[in-house]
Amino acid sequence: MRRGPVLPTFLVIGAAKSGTTSLVHYLRGHPQVHLADFELHYFVAERRWRLGPAWYQAQFKGAGDEVAVGEKSPSYARHPYYRGVPGRIAALLPDVRLVYLVRHPLQRIRSEYLHRTLNGKERRPLDEAVLANPTYLDTSRYALQIEQYLQHFDRTQLLVLTAEGLRQARTATLAQVQAFIGVNPSWQPPQLQHEYNRTLQRRVRRPVARPLRRLLNASVRVGMPPRTVERLSYRSGSATVDRAGVTFSDATRSRLEDELRDDVRRLRGYLGPRFDGWGIG
Repeated sequence: MRRGPVLPTFLVIGAAKSGTTSLVHYLRGHPQVHLADFELHYFVAERRWRLGPAWYQAQFKGAGDEVAVGEKSPSYARHPYYRGVPGRIAALLPDVRLVYLVRHPLQRIRSEYLHRTLNGKERRPLDEAVLANPTYLDTSRYALQIEQYLQHFDRTQLLVLTAEGLRQARTATLAQVQAFIGVNPSWQPPQLQHEYNRTLQRRVRRPVARPLRRLLNASVRVGMPPRTVERLSYRSGSATVDRAGVTFSDATRSRLEDELRDDVRRLRGYLGPRFDGWGIG
């Protein structure tokens, strides 16, 4: 067993709805990897940063002799909605390795919209919601997110992969991640062909009333386990959405592609010449 405090050697920073849950499930069984039990969101000032480094270290107390210790929080790549995250990470974890999964930006936006609709957080039609809430689009500005990190980290500390690559070449992509975080790249989980947290699943978790959520979040300070807080902050239910009917209008699709084109072109510099730009840039 390790002696002294344990901090992550790697973080999966996003992007939301881009296969990060599947990736973490694959990594979790690796004998050389220890992962936090849930998404910590520690480096987001609006969430748990105020709890301090001792709280963060305590989330990894179960780590033993594993080579790589990590956590996954897609909120770490939501600039400018959450600002200052890379700087906070660099101050505490200057040598950390960062894994960033990206996905066709419009597909990612649609998937997040469906997720929010199923969880009762979004009630507007797709076109209206996406054009009114800049977070949908900004989270799909992948080069923008990367550039925030490169102000604080060396390029060699950041691995950028596509969700399409994880889906279509799962074994090779997982091996690349495992080599990057410093563990045996040839290990494969038995559930490698399974995809996790797909939006089409019918079971949903709707947030409880806001006053109760505030009370539960405050209870972390006085010792309630954060995992318990996460569980109590949502109520399970069943919901459906007509996924086939949730599509962008031609005008909105064209507008979004125009907005994203320069970002996708910059992203080519991080993914290499084989990246096709999803037909956008």
